Amino acid sequence: MFNNITNRLILGFSVPILFLIVLGSILFSGTEHLVELQSDSKEVGDNISATDSYAYDVTRIIASIRGYALYPKDPYYRGTYDKARESMLLNKEELAKITDPQTREAVNAMIQIGDEYDSVAAGVYPLVDADKLNEAKQQILIPRVAKLAEASDRAHTILEARLQDNLLQAQKAKQFQTLMIILGTLITIAATLAAAFLIALPIRRDLPKVVKAAEQIAEGDLQQNIELSNDSSEVGKLMTAFHYMSKKLNALILQMQKSGVQISTSSTQIAAAGKELEATVVEQLASTNEVSATSQQIAATSKELVRVMEQVTQMAQSTATSAGASHNDLNRMETVMRELSGATNSITTKLGVMNEKANNINSVVTTINKVADQTNLLSLNAAIEAEKAGEYGAGFAVVAREIRRLADQTAVATLEIAQMIKEMQSAVSTGVMEMDKFSKSVVDSVADVSKISDRVTQVIEQVQGLTPRFERVSQSIEEQSQGAQQISEAMGQLSQASQQTVDSLRETNSAVDRLDEAANGLRKEIAKFKTA
Repeated sequence: MFNNITNRLILGFSVPILFLIVLGSILFSGTEHLVELQSDSKEVGDNISATDSYAYDVTRIIASIRGYALYPKDPYYRGTYDKARESMLLNKEELAKITDPQTREAVNAMIQIGDEYDSVAAGVYPLVDADKLNEAKQQILIPRVAKLAEASDRAHTILEARLQDNLLQAQKAKQFQTLMIILGTLITIAATLAAAFLIALPIRRDLPKVVKAAEQIAEGDLQQNIELSNDSSEVGKLMTAFHYMSKKLNALILQMQKSGVQISTSSTQIAAAGKELEATVVEQLASTNEVSATSQQIAATSKELVRVMEQVTQMAQSTATSAGASHNDLNRMETVMRELSGATNSITTKLGVMNEKANNINSVVTTINKVADQTNLLSLNAAIEAEKAGEYGAGFAVVAREIRRLADQTAVATLEIAQMIKEMQSAVSTGVMEMDKFSKSVVDSVADVSKISDRVTQVIEQVQGLTPRFERVSQSIEEQSQGAQQISEAMGQLSQASQQTVDSLRETNSAVDRLDEAANGLRKEIAKFKTA
């Protein structure tokens, strides 16, 4: 229980306070007794004064009646009697307050004498006023001053004895209080010293060890072995806490040293990886820029292809228009040839040549159709290559060149169609001329002309069928151009993101460098600690 410093402090302060409370109680009781004695002594003094005054007043009454008998009707003695009697009555009231039985008995005897003498005096004045002096003198001889003095001395003696007894008791109480103050002071001082010794002894014994251990820990020396204390006081608990704190700090510093090395190694590795990643992202940024430029070139080439295909479409439409006109001419020629059923063999030969040219036109149209199909296929391949452009953009150049070659073939085929149409027109014109010359011989070839008309109709339909295909090719190339433009925009965004990634990696590398510096600083600070 008393191993706790708080309990020791409470005990150390409680014992002196308890002694002081006991001493105060004793002194308070003695002081109250002294106050009572002082009050009783004052009362006794007042009683002595009242007794003397009462005896003096009775004496004055006796002297007044005697003087009034010697000097009858003298108002001075009458006035003296009245004043003395008034004072006697007041003193009588004061004496009536006495409660002590012995004193009360003596005072009552004196008051009885005073009342008797007052009765005598009350009868003397009427006798003197009636000139009955002899009777008055007989009454005057009754009061005896000696008897009054004897009663007064007796009461005075009793009161003086009470006063002396009070003074003796007060002196004894004062001596007792002085003794209690001295003894209480000495006991309080002894108890205080004992409590201080009880409190300070374990602190003085163990506190220097705690201070020394704290100083060593503050200097970074964790090699000392702080012994466990068996003392269950706060100082002992503090020693135990320092013991475990030293062990935990030792383990913490060792762990921090290991962690510092690991942090330094990890930060070095992270810095190296960050620099490698930065170089990779820079290369990726360059590749992205190249892909973006290639995509822009593909978009430009696709726009050019769209323009060429629009021209081819216009030419095909023009060819269809011309073929339509030729069809009308053939219809007219059929009508004419019905009239000229007897056309010559020359016209038949020319018409055969026209038929052969028409066949050639059909072959060229087929070639254009194949080219259109191949263009569609290449457009699909170009779209696939656009999806793969995130890796490298080399395939886009090949596709662009192939599309350009096919476009050239389409243009050549278109020219051939135009040339053949011209030749066909020339042949037809020659046939017309021949028919003009040999109108009679053409009548037999009406059926052939009708067949030629049908074939020209087929050619017109086929040529007209090329226009939607050219439009689809143009639309596909337009879509390819838009896709290339979107790829270029995406590559621009990717380039910006790559640039931001490079900046972030640089900031990360800078932060890793600072982390490495902080880890080195931490290792230097931890190296100051001496561990076991």
